[in-house]
Amino acid sequence: MEHLKMLRQLSYLLGLLIFPSVQGGIASNPKDQSLCVLQDEPRQCGSYCLGALNPLLDHSDNIRKRLDEIETGLDSRFKLAEEQHMAVNSEMKNQLQELITKEDFANSIKALQTKLVARLDRMEELRTLKITADANDELKSQLNTLKNTIKDLQSQLKISEGQTKSKEDILKVKEEHLKNRDEQISTLTTQITAIEKTKSELSSQLSELQNYDIFPCPSGNGIYEIKVRGLEPFEVPCATSPRGWTVIQRRIDGSENFDRNWNDYKYGFGDVRGEFFIGLEKLHRMTEARPHELYIKLGSVNGSTSYAHYDDFKIGSEKELYELKNLGEYSGEAGDSLTYSKNQMFSTFDRDNDNKSNGNCASRYGAWWHNSCSYSALNGKYFKDGESYYGVNWDSWHEDMFESLIFVEMMIRPKYTV
Repeated sequence: MEHLKMLRQLSYLLGLLIFPSVQGGIASNPKDQSLCVLQDEPRQCGSYCLGALNPLLDHSDNIRKRLDEIETGLDSRFKLAEEQHMAVNSEMKNQLQELITKEDFANSIKALQTKLVARLDRMEELRTLKITADANDELKSQLNTLKNTIKDLQSQLKISEGQTKSKEDILKVKEEHLKNRDEQISTLTTQITAIEKTKSELSSQLSELQNYDIFPCPSGNGIYEIKVRGLEPFEVPCATSPRGWTVIQRRIDGSENFDRNWNDYKYGFGDVRGEFFIGLEKLHRMTEARPHELYIKLGSVNGSTSYAHYDDFKIGSEKELYELKNLGEYSGEAGDSLTYSKNQMFSTFDRDNDNKSNGNCASRYGAWWHNSCSYSALNGKYFKDGESYYGVNWDSWHEDMFESLIFVEMMIRPKYTV
């Protein structure tokens, strides 16, 4: 419609522009008598003016007609568009209404579902209550039955209490007898335990003794071969007095040289039927296998004899330099000249293990468990006349420091403890 209005206004403007131009053009030339003046009557103007204007007027009419046709076409199109628009609006309203109706329907369904769930829950609750009520009735019935049963049992209990009382008296008597038997059993158990302990100790001692394939010096005297675990079998002499002791060192006549090196004292040397030393390694293995006692017999040049006894004799390993690890309690007549050497390592002229800082005691007094130096030295140099300060000595027995002993026997035997 806006375009149509613009065309109408354009045609009016064209008419306004054309007519004044024509009028002005005719009036501006009064000398020309052939031109028509518009102020004149048409009959005065003649056919000239009309002939000039008719094409313009016709063209203007054509423009108006064309504008009318355009306006008519636009009106029809506008009406059609309005009708289509109204149809679309109507369809959209219908669809919207349909959607609204569907949403309301869905909401209604949801509401119905909610109510249905609530109803189902309520029905389940009622069903549970019904089951509970039935169970309560059943429990009440069972409770009544139990009450009746309890009453019957109580009656029976009163009857049996009288019978039980007499039985209790009998049981008390039996309990006294059982108590006495328990005490007897406890006493016997204690005795059995003690016996088992003794048996275990004896078994242990037997096991320890079995470290020897042949028990050393079981009785009598003579030469016996024994086997110590870890060593080859070797011979040992058994003492004539006291019996049952194994001789480990003997000095009687000076026939054997005791000024020996470390290796000789480790493995032993001499003649087991005369003068000899059994060997530090054998002593270690024997005294490690089980406790041993040590018995030392001493003899002087004047014929007197004495002894020293130690009840727990033990020698360490070579790594420990054959340390005199233990002696136990001393007893005897010769006095204790060996305790001073306890916990001392063995020394030879080529192995100085003593505590003396300015010399080797073994070089002067013989191989021994020297401290600094010692109150005994039974491996010293042998003097048949018994006169020497550096000989075989046991200081606590002979007062003369220049006296050397002419008889020595060192003996051991397994320590029997029960």
